Amino acid sequence: MDLERLRAWSYLRQRLAEPASGPGEALRAVVAVYATHPTAPVALWARTRSLTAAAYRRLDRDRRALRIPGMRGTAFLAPRNLAPRIFTAVRPPHARVLRSLKRHDISTGDYERLAERILAAAVRPTRSDGLREAAGIEGPALGTVLRCLRYEGRILALAGEPLTSSPHHYVATDAWAPEGLDAGDPSEALAWLAGAYLDAYGPARVEDFAWWAGVGKRSAAQAVAASDTVDVGEGLLLPARHETDFDRVRRPRGAVDLLPRWDAYTMGHAPDGRSRLVHPDVQQRVYEPIGVGLPGDGNPVALVEGEAVATWTFSIKEGAEVQAFDTLGPTIGRKVEERLEAVAGFLAG
Repeated sequence: MDLERLRAWSYLRQRLAEPASGPGEALRAVVAVYATHPTAPVALWARTRSLTAAAYRRLDRDRRALRIPGMRGTAFLAPRNLAPRIFTAVRPPHARVLRSLKRHDISTGDYERLAERILAAAVRPTRSDGLREAAGIEGPALGTVLRCLRYEGRILALAGEPLTSSPHHYVATDAWAPEGLDAGDPSEALAWLAGAYLDAYGPARVEDFAWWAGVGKRSAAQAVAASDTVDVGEGLLLPARHETDFDRVRRPRGAVDLLPRWDAYTMGHAPDGRSRLVHPDVQQRVYEPIGVGLPGDGNPVALVEGEAVATWTFSIKEGAEVQAFDTLGPTIGRKVEERLEAVAGFLAG
């Protein structure tokens, strides 16, 4: 595989080469982004020509996007019209709800009584302390009930005001998005998700889709088989309609980008399929280990021409800092600093 072409194509499809006109367009281009802050706002900022904090917040306020349990059971921000198919394709099994309730000695009958009280209180966006008073429970038990309601698609989380942290409000799905999150046949939804994944993250292997979606390899293979694809080498599948454009793509010379922790680009492929993004010698600096045998969380990275060359950090108190893997050179170094200043201004705003 021509690694330079693969990197250039991924950079293009991730809307880093051609930023979107608004956050909704950027969000659709990558299917969904991790819902936590600052990941979600920075991921969309990196893919949008000009994004303000107010424009980002309108995704929640105007109900244009929903925060749902998505790939691998984690919280994702997804376009409202796509959220039901994503939720249905990778919906957490009911057994996960039962296990969570059992850990806190909550019977299914008690759970339904608590759910009724919580959902009645959450007809409008409500902070967790308001739900605590309505339900009469608090601490880990309340967190478990809210998480189970989200797994079932009965309640949605909304982000708070700060772009650097994630204090949540909650709202009943029936009240906020009456169409609900049920898209019908899970197999059909997963096949659709595989096609959307290959469009945004391909060329990619079945193993990559299985890892990204959090499904078994057999289910992933069946879902991918429903799409019209071409193998561009080494099992990397690309939607057939993109084949000609893929052959013509060129590297984005001199382009510099900053991506957040858990960005779509860094978390889009299985651990052994990330060479388009990062050289193997520095992969351990980009991906933070989270346990023995686990792939690790993608750190915030600076990209040059689509390849990770540094990690970076930001806090309101201490500002931004970059940790380069090697000497960047004056021109690239200046571009990185300019991007750091820009993202710091966005987050502070």
